[in-house]
Amino acid sequence: MGLVMMAVAAGCGGDGTGETAGDVEPAPERPPLTTTPVPTTVGGTTVPPTNLTLRLTDVRVVNSEESDSGMRVLLPAGVATASVTVNGLPSPNRVISVCQARELDRRLSGAACRTPANGEAVTVTLGSAATGVEIAQVGVSGSGPEGNITTLSDVTIRYAASSKEVSLRLQEIAGGNAGGRPTFSMTPAGSGPYRAELNWKIIPVFGGTDSRGQLEFVQSGNVTNQAEGANTQVQLNGTAPAGAADIAIRIRNVGTAAMVTPQLTATFP
Repeated sequence: MGLVMMAVAAGCGGDGTGETAGDVEPAPERPPLTTTPVPTTVGGTTVPPTNLTLRLTDVRVVNSEESDSGMRVLLPAGVATASVTVNGLPSPNRVISVCQARELDRRLSGAACRTPANGEAVTVTLGSAATGVEIAQVGVSGSGPEGNITTLSDVTIRYAASSKEVSLRLQEIAGGNAGGRPTFSMTPAGSGPYRAELNWKIIPVFGGTDSRGQLEFVQSGNVTNQAEGANTQVQLNGTAPAGAADIAIRIRNVGTAAMVTPQLTATFP
C-alpha cells in the first residue's frame, strides 16, 4: 500500500502549481514601446490673402441729428489696412468722415477719422484696433430738406483677405423708388456659390407695416436671381457660373414701410 501511494505522488510531481517545470514556457519578449507622432490640427486658413475691391453704389448717409448716422462695413478677420475712396462728396467736404469701425450696431469710441476730399483715397488702420470702416455725416451737406441726406455715387474699399464675406450696416432705406437701390460688387469676380441675408427693422409711423425687401443677383446688368421676403428678413442663395464677371448684389425696398437700420451679410463667389 505504501509503495502504491509513493508512485501516485511521484506521478503528480511538481511544485504545487499543477505543472512541472519542464511544461512552463517562458513569456515572450515584448517589443520596446514606440511613440507615433500625431499630426497637429492648428486652426487657420489655407487660402492665401487676395487683393479685393468692394464697391458700394447708390448708398446714402444722414446727418448727426439721427441717433446713429454711420454706415459701417466689417471686413474679414486679419485685414490690417483698408484703402477707402468716396465719390459724391460735397466740395469742399466738411461733413462726411471716414472712420474706423468694430461693430455694426454702434460707433467705435475713440475711432480715428479723416474728412477726405471727393475721390481722395484714405488709409484706415485695422487689425487689433478695428475690423472695418465707417462713413458718417456730421452736419448738413446742403440746403433744403435734402440737406440732411447725402447720396454717395460710390464707395470703394480695397483690402487683402482670404474670405469674400462682408457685413454692412446701412442707413434707413425708404419704400419704393425713394430709397434707391444700394448695390454691392466685389472684384476679382469668381464662380461658385454665393449667399446674402438682409435683416431690418420697421417702425409703423415710418410708412406703415407693408415691409417687403428684395435681394437681386445682378450679372452684366441683368438680374439672374432674386428673392423677396417679408417680416424683416430676406435670404438669397445661388451659384455663379464659370467665367462670371461684372456681378453684384442689390437691395430693393419693394414695400411702403421704411427699412430701419438694414444689415446685409454677403459672401461673394
